[in-house]
Amino acid sequence: MKVAIPVSSAFPSAGGGYTFESEIVAALIDLAPAMRHQITIFSGAEGNGPVVPHPNLTIIHPATELMTGAVRGALRRGMDLAYASGSPKLANQADKVQAVFVRDFITQNCFDFSWVLAPAALIQCPTRQIPYALTLWDLQHRLQPYFPEVSQGREWGKRERFYRANLPRATYVVTGTERGKAEIERFYQIAPERIQVIPFPTPRLEDAILDQPMTNEEFLAQHGLPSRYFFYPAQFWPHKNHYTLLKAFKTLADEHKDAALVLTGSDKGNAGYIKQLIQDLDLTARVHILGFVSKADLANLYKHALALVFPTHFGPDNLPPLEAFSLGCPVIASDVPGAAEQLGDAALRVDQRDTTQLALAMKAVYEDETLRHELIQKGLTRAKSWQPQDYAKQLIALLDEFESIRYCWPNSTVQPGNT
Repeated sequence: MKVAIPVSSAFPSAGGGYTFESEIVAALIDLAPAMRHQITIFSGAEGNGPVVPHPNLTIIHPATELMTGAVRGALRRGMDLAYASGSPKLANQADKVQAVFVRDFITQNCFDFSWVLAPAALIQCPTRQIPYALTLWDLQHRLQPYFPEVSQGREWGKRERFYRANLPRATYVVTGTERGKAEIERFYQIAPERIQVIPFPTPRLEDAILDQPMTNEEFLAQHGLPSRYFFYPAQFWPHKNHYTLLKAFKTLADEHKDAALVLTGSDKGNAGYIKQLIQDLDLTARVHILGFVSKADLANLYKHALALVFPTHFGPDNLPPLEAFSLGCPVIASDVPGAAEQLGDAALRVDQRDTTQLALAMKAVYEDETLRHELIQKGLTRAKSWQPQDYAKQLIALLDEFESIRYCWPNSTVQPGNT
């Protein structure tokens, strides 16, 4: 089959979505010689390209390859300015412009199927003309609608309309856990045989530092960090629960004067509130906010941390604990529904609402080197159990399964009256 895979996240600052899509794209590149399908990936990230092109896999950069000519060039320059502005609304409009060209290309070139690795990429697919699979991360607007990032303004309604319109029509809905599958069945009454569970793979973050190893002392000196710190990489959204983390860390910091906390991530509207809380708790000298960091710095922050502390309210699938596992970083994580399935016994799971429980877990990791070593070993084992190529192989297997059905009708996607 001719398969289109549009990528939604062109920038590392997009967070987990960018990491996930980039890992699957890289795995598909590696597996291209063994595939019988012709896959075209539409990626805004210029770095996503095979060193040696393969007949079974093509990467197209829509802004430079589909938007050519004087008028399209002007549109592309406008898109560049929109992305550079940092405005989510302008970036969203730029995404919509690019999506028109991708949809037209998919339609005109008679693709058989499209696979969407993140919901935001579905806008690039002509869903009324060709079958599609949709990878779903969470349905937290249904489970925790009180968080402003899923409810304020028109956000709740936008999400609900999107899922109600697109989940029932998807050939496959893909999620990372059985818990995720149960939620999809519960809220949208999707037939269970059309929901596929493919666990999220462990990101290959260690690749970023293979060629530039740094000792603990060198890395800490370069960034002005103390030697014993807990680490939380998370955008500053309310659901990331920096509040409970800081209250728990205050308890530990009062007892251990050399304990520190490092935070990374972009401001999504909640950073001012968190910074004020840091001041109110008298933790300014103990909490280091680094903002958005490079992939190499992120890997080193995991590698040299006492532990990842991950108190998010959202689940069931999260990538940072998997990243930490792969880099020998112990994990303390929220016991959200689905966490036991994703993390097993490789993490200390705590009630993310309970400040005391979180503080005790941090204290245990801080004081007990044997516990840290056990968590590191379990994490490394867990990380090796499911890699990006495993995920990509499952994706390809579903394409193989659907192929005989897809060939029951012609592969021309052009239908009168459809746009």
